[in-house]
Amino acid sequence: MKDNCVFCRELIGRRDTNFARLYPEFSSRVIAETDDLVVFPCIGQLTPGHSLVVTKVHYSNFAQAFNSLPDLAIQLRRVIADVHELLDVKSDDTLYFEHGAITADHGGCGIYHAHLHLVPQAGSVKVGSVSGSDPTLFKSLIDAYSTIDGVMPYALIGAEQFGFGAEKLDVPLPSQTIRRKVASVLGCPVWDWREAGPEQGMIELLSRKLA
Repeated sequence: MKDNCVFCRELIGRRDTNFARLYPEFSSRVIAETDDLVVFPCIGQLTPGHSLVVTKVHYSNFAQAFNSLPDLAIQLRRVIADVHELLDVKSDDTLYFEHGAITADHGGCGIYHAHLHLVPQAGSVKVGSVSGSDPTLFKSLIDAYSTIDGVMPYALIGAEQFGFGAEKLDVPLPSQTIRRKVASVLGCPVWDWREAGPEQGMIELLSRKLA
């Protein structure tokens, strides 16, 4: 646990977090979990049900977590299936992305705790290269992570129907580059999660989960 990590604080129930500030009526936003992973709805949702898969223990990115947790692939498949069942959406129409930053020097979104975006109803979104280099393409999300060492920052984005592209980032990406590109394709006027207020979709989902 890192005291300066907002996700670490949220996962142990502290209230000095972005989530608690926006949703003081809820004690948690976890909607699915395994031994090492949780899923919670993303603040500033790009589509209904936009969620984050987050490691319970602090890792800077998912590639680092894959190198340390031998059964993470099994857990990731299970928690992804669980959240799609909860949301009642098809997994083959979900876009996945991660900016695998390590520190603020690598860009990112200001939160350096491993989190993989799941964006339902966006599986047809194509944003192309985010670094200017051609990404290496993989058939599955797990295949992509199996080749990333997590030592260098990276970008990962894709969907089941098109495959997954991974890029090593030799130059830092500006903050929220991938999110901004995805939002642009989807026509979302607000792409910065820090500008989001309380969202009715989040309230409805958490209320249904707790019912």
